[in-house]
Amino acid sequence: MFDFKSLIGALFGKREQEGVHNLKSATIMMQELPESDILQAQIEIVKALKQLNGNAKVSAKERFKTVPYLDEKARSLQNHLVEIYQGKALDDGAKPKQVLPTLLAFWNDMGDAYRYCVKQASQGVPRGMEKELQIFTLRGLMYFVEQARWALLRYMEVDSRTWRNINRLYLYAEQQGFATTPLQPYPESEITDIRREYMILLMLALAHPEKMQPAQIELVSQWLHRWASRLDLETQIKPNRQLFAINVAGSTPPKRLRRDMVGENWRYWFTETLVLHIKETIEKLNQGETAQQLGLPEESGSPANLDLMQLLINLWSRDTPAPVRKSERRSTQKSINVTRGLDDVITHLRGQPASGKVERWTIENESATGLGATYQTERDEPLQVGEIVGMDGVGMSPVAVGIVRRITRNGDGQVHVGIETVSQTPIVVELTPLLGNRSFQGVYSPENTAINQHRFLVLPQAFFADNREFRLAAQGKTYRIRLSPALEHTANASLANFAVLEKL
Repeated sequence: MFDFKSLIGALFGKREQEGVHNLKSATIMMQELPESDILQAQIEIVKALKQLNGNAKVSAKERFKTVPYLDEKARSLQNHLVEIYQGKALDDGAKPKQVLPTLLAFWNDMGDAYRYCVKQASQGVPRGMEKELQIFTLRGLMYFVEQARWALLRYMEVDSRTWRNINRLYLYAEQQGFATTPLQPYPESEITDIRREYMILLMLALAHPEKMQPAQIELVSQWLHRWASRLDLETQIKPNRQLFAINVAGSTPPKRLRRDMVGENWRYWFTETLVLHIKETIEKLNQGETAQQLGLPEESGSPANLDLMQLLINLWSRDTPAPVRKSERRSTQKSINVTRGLDDVITHLRGQPASGKVERWTIENESATGLGATYQTERDEPLQVGEIVGMDGVGMSPVAVGIVRRITRNGDGQVHVGIETVSQTPIVVELTPLLGNRSFQGVYSPENTAINQHRFLVLPQAFFADNREFRLAAQGKTYRIRLSPALEHTANASLANFAVLEKL
């Protein structure tokens, strides 16, 4: 039968838009979402956002009403999915690996939805919506910042599109004169401003997150929420004073300032005020003030996190020279077997099968003190900076022990790893607290004069304490030892020198 209605529609008008294209259609969609399946509900909202973002026919007035409505409904779902991914909440219908694609898609598409609001408003703000436009610019930037932060937490490089969106939203706010206007993005949120949120990400990217544990990246991000107000952006280059720069019209991350970074789209900043504040914070924590008194997370005052603050000072200070390699790297191409985690490394050193699988990695370069390696994976890897690894065929013994120092993951699943070789002749030792009978095992690394390295122990972090005494048994001999302050705390282990008090 001839479709006469379709012909009339084609000749005299357009069909009514399908899917989500205004507040009414968004409300209907929300009513039809499954209440018991949070992941599926969020997937449907992401689909609606993609549809809305791809529809240029939606008026600014309708877009300004529909986008915040979807945002309001989706935020609690997103928070719940984050908790599932982090293992803080259990859901029979969603596993951590299942929720990640939806988490990432929502941050991107919700950021895009607000970006389209701003883009459409640049052609004429709907009457009486000027304040909403400022809020929408802030929300869009915050969503893209969250997308970038989660890339850094997973050792992924932030892609150029995300940087372009973040930079240009900031530039728009600056051009319109509200980059430093105090704003409350949501009714339950703290008051902030666009420049502050922008600076938090810029400084996090300049903290070398590829060399940190995810928990450290989270902590630095929280510190920066307290500290970012001590930074400002300047339009005039002053190379003898400023340290970093960003092209706010570009698609690249912030960089250390060079004299050729000149132009109207470059912004510059110095860090002396921030560095001085961090030094004062360390001093106050060492003198007994609590982290809560300073408005910081409770764990901020631990020795490991005081070391982390000092690391940030070194990274963000003009006075600290760039680090140099301990020894020169040379290119190579060979495969090695890798065992991950202190417990499995100890088991492997003892010649027993480890509980985790042995992985095959390819060495690309190596030196007397470390190596660069790659491997391929199809899953979101739990490998962290600071993880202890055992490496077959590296060094003088069958198994060398190293610490992961740097991780960079590509979108195609290739992982690049930098490893410091901390012991080429490791020995498994049995340690028993002097005031207890429960023994455990650690790794002893003998002195290595070739690289000027003293002897030390690697032991589970839970058993470490400054000046704690142990009975150390290895190769038929037993000693009473006292631990020195830790050389380093990794994710689950501690490295420490020790003094031999007597032979038992």
